[in-house]
Amino acid sequence: MAFIFPMVIMAFMKIFLTFRLLYKAYGFLKGKKILLKQFQLYEGDFPDELRSARYQFQNMFEIPILFYILCLINMFLDFSYTSDLVFAWGFVIFRIIHFFFRLKNQRDLNIRPRTLAFVLSLIFLSLGWSSLFFNVISRYI
Repeated sequence: MAFIFPMVIMAFMKIFLTFRLLYKAYGFLKGKKILLKQFQLYEGDFPDELRSARYQFQNMFEIPILFYILCLINMFLDFSYTSDLVFAWGFVIFRIIHFFFRLKNQRDLNIRPRTLAFVLSLIFLSLGWSSLFFNVISRYI
């Protein structure tokens, strides 16, 4: 059950980004800076701010899926260690940092800190999956 809280934080970030994307899209539609038909296939020019919000939204459906699966497997198998929870929290903390970097205008942003936060979150996720692998091997082989 200890893995639920990190998963809930990630879910709230995803929900926030969904509402943020809808809010920004509505603002640009209302201001007539984009047309509704552009959303059919995401064709045409979109303002940087909206494109950046969409990329951040999409990003939350990529690598974090592996995090959710890892947490669910750890909860289901129920033989994780404290280190596994540390790996989960490490992933979440660096995803939060990455999240805040992505909230800024990406065109003017120094990409190095954002990339570092992403890589560190990926390292924690990799450590978590490696730990699961070794936990399964030591338990069943």
